[in-house]
Parts: sequence; structure tokens; C-alpha cells
Amino acid sequence: MPVVASDRQLMIPTGYDTFRGRVYQVLRRPYFVTGLFSYAMILLLVLFYINRAPTFKSEFDLVLPGSGASSKVSLNNVGQVVSQTDTPFSNGSFSPRVNYKEMLVSRGVIETASKKTKLEPVQFGEPKIKLTEQTSILSIVVKGDSPEQAQEKAWALYQAFQFELDVLRADEASKRDDSIKNVLQQYRVSMNNTRSAIVDFQQRSIIVSPEQFKQLVSAHSATRSKLYDVRSQAVEVQEFVVQLSLDLGVSPRLASDALVLQSDAEYKGYISELDQSSAQLTEYRSRWGTKHPKVVAQTLRFEHAKTALFHRSKELIGHTNNELLQNFTLDTNPKRAQLFADLISSFAKEQSLKAKQQELERTVLHLSDQLKVYSRETAELDRLQHEFDMAEAVFTSAAAKLEANKADVFASYPVIQMLATPSLELLPTSPNVAIGIVGGIAGALFISFGLIVVWQRAALINYLLKKS
Repeated sequence: MPVVASDRQLMIPTGYDTFRGRVYQVLRRPYFVTGLFSYAMILLLVLFYINRAPTFKSEFDLVLPGSGASSKVSLNNVGQVVSQTDTPFSNGSFSPRVNYKEMLVSRGVIETASKKTKLEPVQFGEPKIKLTEQTSILSIVVKGDSPEQAQEKAWALYQAFQFELDVLRADEASKRDDSIKNVLQQYRVSMNNTRSAIVDFQQRSIIVSPEQFKQLVSAHSATRSKLYDVRSQAVEVQEFVVQLSLDLGVSPRLASDALVLQSDAEYKGYISELDQSSAQLTEYRSRWGTKHPKVVAQTLRFEHAKTALFHRSKELIGHTNNELLQNFTLDTNPKRAQLFADLISSFAKEQSLKAKQQELERTVLHLSDQLKVYSRETAELDRLQHEFDMAEAVFTSAAAKLEANKADVFASYPVIQMLATPSLELLPTSPNVAIGIVGGIAGALFISFGLIVVWQRAALINYLLKKS
């Protein structure tokens, strides 16, 4: 046969051609390549996880109290101040545990805690917080590069959280105090105005205190009572004087004059002289006539004694009265003299009681006039004092409420307590070799299952179509 020359020349394959041929042979098996690549990535991830730096954790628990607190203060003549802190779980619209959870992961708390541990906020990281249902417990987990660092970060987080709560409570108390102080200032102005009105009224009026009115009423009542007693005594003594005067047949004035005359020796001497001359004259007249020298002499003696008696009586009592001559026998009748003395004493007492009665009547009238003036001014003073008492009570109550609110610092931010202190765990939480191996095996199984499903998808579809 004739040999036909070919246009193609036989070429010897190079190393690159060989490599490209092998790559082409491999790429003709895409499922094998994909599976091999996936298994390699899983192996790398498992090795990376197992060989990473160990991480340690520190756990601690916080708890909120379940009951509130209340206090009651009684102020004399003012009222009562009640301070009550409700339980943090009394309001169903929000839960303080959720609020505290957000605060624990807030930027401010994380930055404060990171400064305490001399770490950056990114290096400090966010804690993991778990809220246990049906309890008031917050379980917190903090991770670190060492057991000591994890525990230190846990303590720093707790201290930063408490510091943030103190700052919020102080800010709330400050704003609340400013608001109440503004109201107190208004109350203080009102109280000062009412007090100034009282002072001005006291300077213009007679009465400066309600006690003056009470004292005046008491004095008026006591004076009227005393007046009634004096009137009763005066009537009693007057009736006694009238009856005794009737019994003795003399007036108190005559009885007094009789006692004055009977106590005078000269007057008594004239009485004796008059008695003797009267007896002699009577005897002489019975013997002789009126012209007899002895009768004339005794008559002159009698008239002289009588004239001297009248002159002495006029000197002693200022007048003469024939009735006195009927009472000059008091020396011989001591009982009658005592009755005269009682009459005079009772009459003097009667006059004294009448004078006292008149003085008390004038005093009662004067006190009655004062009461009319005092009653009007006391009513006005009581009105001003009532306004001042109300203003003072409101101011004092508001001030007491301010002080009570200062003590109630847990109203909006309830107190939180550490139930379990941060733990110090010596075993790392990650990496965990067992978890890494199990995860790698699970990943390989899932990839293998997926590749098989994709590789045999046509057969599976045909099978499902036949079956349907």
C-alpha cells in the first residue's frame, strides 16, 4: 500500500501536559473532588478548634428580693408620713430582671468593668445572662483566658453593675429632690406670708395671743361668779341687820353713837351727874315747892348736867338725840351691848359688801366691753393662725416626705444581692476535644449524605416518579 504522508507530527508530551491531563481526569469526577475538599475543610476546622487557646468561664448568680418595704412616721400636730416601696414584681407590665439583664450588657457597664480589669471593651466581651423562669435569679457567665482572669472579670462586672445602679439611684434622687425643693420653696413663701400677716396683726391689735382672750374669758367668768357670791352675802347680811335693828329698836347709826358715847368717861360722868340731880330734884319737889331754894338749886344742877351732856354728845357724835338717853344703860346690860356691837359690825360688813358689789359690777362691765373687742380680734387672729398652721403642716409634710424619699432609694431600681459568688473553674470550657471530634464526624456524615443524594438524584427522581 502506498504510504500517505500525514500533516500531523507525533509530539512527545511534556510534564505540564501530564499534570493537565491528570487534573482533567480528576475534574471529570466532581463529586469526589467536592467531597474531598469538604472533608479537608472539616478536618482543618476541627484541628483549628482543638488547637485554639483555652477559654475559662466564671459563673455567679444574682437575686432580686421578692418583697417590698414600708415605713410610717407620725408627726405631732402635723400628720403622718408614709413611705412605701412596692415589690419589684408587683407590676406585670415589666420585669426588673429584664431591665437588669440589658444593663449588664450595656456599654456603660462593660466599659466600667473593662477599666477595672485593664482590658479593652472588645477584649472584655459581653457576658451571657440566663433568666431562670418562675424565679428572681439572674445566672451570669463571664469568659476569660485563665481561671483567675475570668473570676476577676466576673467581680469587675458585678462591681460595675452596682456602681451603675448607684449612679442611677443618685441621679433619680437628685432630680426628685430638685422637684420637691421647688415645691417646698413655694410652700415656704406661703408659710412666711401667713406668718408676716400674723405679726402685722399683732402689732396693730390689742390682743397678741389667743391665750389673752382665754384669760379674759376666765377672768370675766370668775368676776361674775364672785359678784353673785358678794350679792348673796350682801342680801344675807342686810336681812340680818334689818331684823336685828327691829329687835333692838335702834338703827345701826344710833347703836354706833350709843357705843361711842358709852365708851366716853366724861359723858358717863355727866350721865351719872344727871341721874343724881334728877333723883334729888324729884325728892325735893315732893317735899317742897318749886320756889324752894334747894329745889331751885337742884333744878339748876339738873339743867347744867343736861346741857353739858348734850354738848359732850355733840362733840363726840356731831349731834344730840333723845333716843340716846334711853340707851345709856348699856353698862348694866352686857348682852344688849354685845347685840349693839353685832349690829354695828354687821352694818359695816353690809356696807363693805355693797361697795365690793359695786366695784365688781363695774369690773364686769369693763370686762364685757373688753370681750366684745377681744372676740373680734381673736376671731381674726384665729383665722390667720389657722392659715399659718395649714401652710406649716403642708410644708412640714412635704419636707418629711422629701426625707422619706431620700431613704427610699430602691423604689425604681430594686436592691440586688449576690446569691452565688463568681466561681473559679480550673478546667477550660473550650476547646473540648470530644465535642470537636463529634462535630467533625457529624459534618462529614452530613456532607457525605448530601453528595450521595446529589449524585444519585436522577435515579431517585425516577424511582419516586414510578412509585407515584
